[in-house]
Amino acid sequence: MPNKNPRILIIDDDEGFCRLVSNRLERSGFSVVSAYSAAAGLEENAASEFDVILLDHVLPEHDGLSLLAALQSRSNAPPVVYLTGTQDSRVAVAALKAGAADYVVKDLHGDFLLLLENAITNAMFTTALKRERERAEAAVRTARDEFKALAEERALLLREVNHRVSNSLQLIASLLHFQGDVSGNADVKAALKEANGRVLAVARVHRSLYTSFDVRWVTLSEYLASLIRDLEDVSGGESSNSVISFSGAPIQISPDAAVAIGIVTTELILNALKHAYPNGRGQVRVLIRLRESEIDLLVEDDGVGTQDIPPEKKKRRGLGQRIIAGMAEKLEGALRYEKLSPGTRAVLTFPLGDHIRVLESEKALT
Repeated sequence: MPNKNPRILIIDDDEGFCRLVSNRLERSGFSVVSAYSAAAGLEENAASEFDVILLDHVLPEHDGLSLLAALQSRSNAPPVVYLTGTQDSRVAVAALKAGAADYVVKDLHGDFLLLLENAITNAMFTTALKRERERAEAAVRTARDEFKALAEERALLLREVNHRVSNSLQLIASLLHFQGDVSGNADVKAALKEANGRVLAVARVHRSLYTSFDVRWVTLSEYLASLIRDLEDVSGGESSNSVISFSGAPIQISPDAAVAIGIVTTELILNALKHAYPNGRGQVRVLIRLRESEIDLLVEDDGVGTQDIPPEKKKRRGLGQRIIAGMAEKLEGALRYEKLSPGTRAVLTFPLGDHIRVLESEKALT
C-alpha cells in the first residue's frame, strides 16, 4: 500500500456494519473513521484528508449517488468505493458512471470483506497513478511553456541583433554612396558603387530577418525584389534610364544562402548595367527558376553581348568575378554565360538542399 496507515472514511447509517468493516480494515493496517449520516460524512470529509471513502447506496436523508457527486466536487477528492446491498446491476452501473472507483455488494455473512479490501487497495493504487500522471503532464506543460517563452525571447533578441546589424550596414552603404558622389575619379566612383551594392546585399538579409517571425528563413523573392530596388536607387547614371525586372518562385532559404545569392545577383546586375548598355539605356531581367532538383538564378540583358576574351585575360579575373566564384562555390553551384540575340544571360545553377525550402503552392505546380 502507498501509505503506512491509509485513512478510510465509511459513510453508512448501519453502526453494526461500520464496526464490522472497521475491525477488518484496522487489522489490515488501515485507519478507519465512521460517519452514520450523509451530513456527518460531508463534515468529516471537509475536516480531514482520507485515502478512500466507502459510501453506502441507501442513507436516511440522501441517496448515495447524490452524495457521491457532492464528495467528488472537492479538489483532489479521494476515490469512492460504492457499497450496495442489492444485486441490481443498474445501481453499480449508475455509481461507476457517476465517478465511483469501484463497487462492492454487501452480504450478511461478511464474505464481501476480502473483496472490499481489494477494492480499496486497487482504488488507492489507481488514484496514485492518476495523480502521478497529472503531475507529470503538468511538469511537461510547464517545461513546454518555459521553452516557448525562451524561444520567443531568443527570436526577439535575434531580431534586435539583425535590426542593429542592418542599420549599421545601411550606414556603411550610405557613406560609400556619399564618398562615390564626391569623388572626381571615375574608377573610384565605380569601385565604391560596387562596394555599396555588396554591402546592401548583406544588409537586406538582416532587414528581412528582423521583420520576420522566423529568423531561420528568408523569402527569396521578397529579398531580391527589395535588393533590386536598393540597387536602382544607388546605381546612378546607368540605371536612371534602365529597368530591372524580377520574377521568382516562392522559395525560402537560409540566411547564409541568401547572402550568397544576393551578392551574386548584385554583381551580375552591376556587370550588366556597366557593360551591356554603352548608351546607359536598357533592360535587365532577374529570374529565379525552380527545377526538379536544382534552382537557376538568371540575370539577362538585351545589350551588346559578350566578347571573346583572350586566354591570358581569363586567368586575371577581377574582384567581382572572384566574388561570384566564391559565392557559387558556397552554394555548391556553377555559373555559366549564354549568348542571346541580342544580349547575354548569366545562369547560376545550384542544388536544392536542407538550406532551401520550397513552399507547398510551388511544389504543386512543379
